[in-house]
Amino acid sequence: MVVRLKAFLSKHRFWIICGSMLLLQLLFSLRFMGRQYFSLDEVSQIGFIVKKHSFGHIIDYYLTSEVTNLPAFPILAALWYRAVPYGEGWMRLLTVLLTSVALVVLVKAAKELRGERLAYLMAMLLTISSLIMHSCSLTFRCHGFWLLFTALTLWRYFIRRNESPEGSFKNILILGLAMVGLAWSHYFGCITIVYLFLADCILWFRKRIQGKFVISYLIAGGSLFPWFILMISKRTMDLSSFWPKAPTFASIPRAFRYLVSKDETIFVLLIISILAAVISSAVRIFKGRPDYGLGFTRLSLALMPVCIIFGNYIYSAHISSSGGIFVMRYYLSVMPAALFSVALLMEDILDAVIGNFLKASPEKGCIVYGTVILFFLIYFGAPNYYVDVKEEVDAPFDNTYGNVRDAVLNAEGGVEGLASGEAVLAIHTNRANADGFEEYYMERGGRETDISVVSNEDDDIAERFEKAERVYVYQVMNGTPELYFGILKNGWKQVSFDKNIGLYIFERVPQLR
Repeated sequence: MVVRLKAFLSKHRFWIICGSMLLLQLLFSLRFMGRQYFSLDEVSQIGFIVKKHSFGHIIDYYLTSEVTNLPAFPILAALWYRAVPYGEGWMRLLTVLLTSVALVVLVKAAKELRGERLAYLMAMLLTISSLIMHSCSLTFRCHGFWLLFTALTLWRYFIRRNESPEGSFKNILILGLAMVGLAWSHYFGCITIVYLFLADCILWFRKRIQGKFVISYLIAGGSLFPWFILMISKRTMDLSSFWPKAPTFASIPRAFRYLVSKDETIFVLLIISILAAVISSAVRIFKGRPDYGLGFTRLSLALMPVCIIFGNYIYSAHISSSGGIFVMRYYLSVMPAALFSVALLMEDILDAVIGNFLKASPEKGCIVYGTVILFFLIYFGAPNYYVDVKEEVDAPFDNTYGNVRDAVLNAEGGVEGLASGEAVLAIHTNRANADGFEEYYMERGGRETDISVVSNEDDDIAERFEKAERVYVYQVMNGTPELYFGILKNGWKQVSFDKNIGLYIFERVPQLR
C-alpha cells in the first residue's frame, strides 16, 4: 500500500503540487463569489441578456449599440442566466469555472514552454494574483472567458513553436481555433493575435517557420471579419468618442503595476525581466548568434505588454484623445505574458543561486525550491486574498443595487405602489443598466412582480412622473441626476436622501395637485 502510494505521488507529483495551489484560488473564488451585489458593469451585462430579449435581439444589440464588445460571452452568459437559480453566486459561478480552467491551461503552457519548474512558479504567480480574482473570477463579465482563450492560444502557440520548422497542420488548425475564441472574446484579444502574427512574420523571414503558419491567423481573422464589416455598417454608436479619459505618461507605469496586482516586488521583477530579455537578445544579435528558440519566445512575451501598453498610450493620448481606449482592464490580454516573463526570471535567479545544489541533491533542492514558492504564496498571497479581495467585496461603492431594491420595496407603498404606477423608480444610468436592474433585482430578486424602471434614455419620463405620487431616484456611482431633478423641480419635495446607497425619495406636494 505504501509502495503504491509513493508510486502514485511520484507519478502525479506535478499536478498534485500545481493543483493544490490552483485549488486555493478556486476555494477563495467560491468563498467570495456571492458576497457582493453586482456592480454597474455587471448589471449592464445582465441588461444586455435579460429574458425579455431573444438571442437574435442580443446579437443585434452588439451589432448596433454595444459595438465595443463582442457577443461570444454574452450568448454563453444568456444561456447560463436562463438555466441557473437566482443569486449573484450562481451567476458568478460561470466566470469562476472559466477562470479556473484558464489557470490550468496557463500552467500547462508554462510546462510546455520550459518544463515543470517554470510551471510551479507560474502556478504560484497565478494563485497570488488578486487581479485574476477580482477582474476574472468575481466579475460577471467577459474577462474569465477572455482569459481562457488567451491561455489556450498561448499554450497552442508554444506547442507549435516547439515543433520542427515545418509544423503540423493539426497544431496549426488547433491554434487557429483557439485564436477564433480569443478574437471573439474581446477586441484587445484581436490585438494579441496581431502581435503574435508579427512575431511569426519575423520567424518566417528568418526561415525558422514555414509560411503555412499564416493559416492559423486566416482562420481567426476570417471568422471575425464578416461580423466586423456588418458591425461597421449597422452600428449606431459613435466610435470617434469614447468614455475613457486621455491617459497621461504616468498611466503607463500604472498599467504595468496593474498587470501584477499592484504588488511592488513583482512589479520590479517584471521590469527586470523585460530589460533582461531585451539586453540578452541584443547581445546575442550583436555577437551574431541570435536565439530564435526559447530566447525569441521569451523576448516576444516580454515585449507584448510593452508594445501594447505604449502603443495604446500613443493612440489614446496623441492620436485620438476623445476616442481613446486606455482602460486598465483591457490589458488582461497581456497579463499572462507579463507573468510568464516574471516566472522565467525567477527560475533563472533560482537556478543561479541553487542550481548546483539542485544537481547535486535533487530532493533537497526541490525542498528549497518549494520553500521559495511557499514563501511567495504566504507573503504575497495572504494580502491579496485576505485584504484586497475582502475589501473589494465589502466596498459599498458601485455595488448598492440590492440595497436600493430593499429600501424601495420596504418603503411605504412598496411593491404595490411600483406595480400600479403610483410610485416610480428612476435610475440615473442608461437603458441597458435599467433593464438589468429591473429584471434581476426588482423582479427576480424582488417579489416576482412586474416593475418598470425608468432610465435617463426613456422618452416618457415626465409622463410617468405625472401619474405618480412618489418617485425614487437612484444615483448610480458619482454625479447628480440633474435630468430628474429638473422634472421634479415644481410640485415635488425631496423627503429623504440616503447617501450610502445614493437613493433620493420625492413626494408630490398635495396642495399643488
